[in-house]
Amino acid sequence: MREEIARLMSLQAIDRELRDLEQALASVAGRVEQLRLDVDKQQSELDKLAADEQQSAMVRRQLEKELAEGEARIRNKRMRLNQARNDKELQALAHEVETQKEANQRFEAELLGLMEASEPRAARIAELTPLLQRLMAELNEAEKEIAAQVEDFKISIAKQRLERDLMAGNLDHGLLQRYEMIFNRRNGLAVAEARGGTCQGCRMRLPPQLYNQIQRHDSIHFCPNCQRILYHEGERNG
Repeated sequence: MREEIARLMSLQAIDRELRDLEQALASVAGRVEQLRLDVDKQQSELDKLAADEQQSAMVRRQLEKELAEGEARIRNKRMRLNQARNDKELQALAHEVETQKEANQRFEAELLGLMEASEPRAARIAELTPLLQRLMAELNEAEKEIAAQVEDFKISIAKQRLERDLMAGNLDHGLLQRYEMIFNRRNGLAVAEARGGTCQGCRMRLPPQLYNQIQRHDSIHFCPNCQRILYHEGERNG
């Protein structure tokens, strides 16, 4: 049973290193993914602002055109006022001039509203453009920087998995399954020392008879409290 415990402890060391490597890989990839999300978010906002500004500019140009045409119509009608042949024609022309003036006032109000709405939008575009450029530069740099790290992690993980498979192949299948279940449930500590009558995994006191059996190394024993696989190295002084 000493050999079986030794294999389990070696397997646990490999599994813990594998877990650390996989967490490090996820952390590295996560940093880049967060940068990508930031870039996408800022790009999306900038694209929407630019589209809104483009639409606003198009509407402004149309209003400016209608306003210019309206002013030209007013000038034309005023010239015709001097040529009116009777009061009826004079009143009709005067009414047309007032109606056009009202239309022009609406155009001016709409144009002013669009220009006022454009100011904060333009300011935000001016703010976002260099920010997005900086984020994209950071992302490109980060992608280059971690490319080698990711490859190193993947190679290390592949080597550790190969070593793990060789080690696991020497263990009883049922014991291996139980070990893996405990490892996953107990935060990477499936094999714990029994020392001074106590499980060092959960710090609970072990029944004296069980503790004596563990010290004899005649079979595999589990902590009654945390279910970890227990081993004994002998009492330590100090």
